[in-house]
Amino acid sequence: MPTATSHGVQIYYETHGNPDSQDWIVFAHGMGGNAASWYQQIPFFGDRYRLLTFDHRYFGRSTCPQEQFKPALFCDDVRAVMVSAGCERAAFVCQSMGGWTGSQMALHFPHQVSALVMCHTPGVFEHPDVENDIRQTGKLISESLHANRSPALAYDFPDKNPAGAVLYQQISAFNRIDPSVIPRTIAGAELGVDLSEITDYDLPTLFVTGDQDVLFSSSFIEALAAKVPGARFANLGEVGHSSYFELPDAFNSTVDEFLQSVRSA
Repeated sequence: MPTATSHGVQIYYETHGNPDSQDWIVFAHGMGGNAASWYQQIPFFGDRYRLLTFDHRYFGRSTCPQEQFKPALFCDDVRAVMVSAGCERAAFVCQSMGGWTGSQMALHFPHQVSALVMCHTPGVFEHPDVENDIRQTGKLISESLHANRSPALAYDFPDKNPAGAVLYQQISAFNRIDPSVIPRTIAGAELGVDLSEITDYDLPTLFVTGDQDVLFSSSFIEALAAKVPGARFANLGEVGHSSYFELPDAFNSTVDEFLQSVRSA
């Protein structure tokens, strides 16, 4: 079981894909996932890329005490994993919480990031003119939970794909975490970076969202993407917070087209 040590925590990781490729993708999962979440992306990208998946600290097989869940260490964690795997530079594909990993890497270690895909997440990016509607978000989350449905999936996903909804819950259950700790700790870390003060950002960036995302609305993500210099935006339509899981074909094709354009630029 490969691990890399970062600040005393053993970070679990896996490598997949074409061992002869010089192009890497790092997949950074969200609060509902871990390295196993990317099972629908690994076969799609694996013939052309080397792939690196990992469990964030406190998640899955990267076990640590709750007090050691520190989002400010996400960069150190993934960089330790990259060194251990022999990956010097990679495209980052980041889901929800994973956006705090990828966006910090893009801002602080851009030489190690070839491209950034922000899936249903603002990461550390902030702008004074763009805000998520917290009241509406809270209302929609409450409605989902009251109906015994995960806010991380489209409300109708369990009806359209019952087996997929169960699988999502099973993968999430591997984590053995207190989910209430995650958003509170991320907010308390105060890692936000004001985009209005950034003048030299030139990393190829794509924001991906969907119309049924109740955690970060598509309108919020679109408005934020417009503030990131040169960023592109893709709305996958009737899909919830986890398009990589719910609508993998459309998600994979969208990300692939973006990465191909970056490679050929």
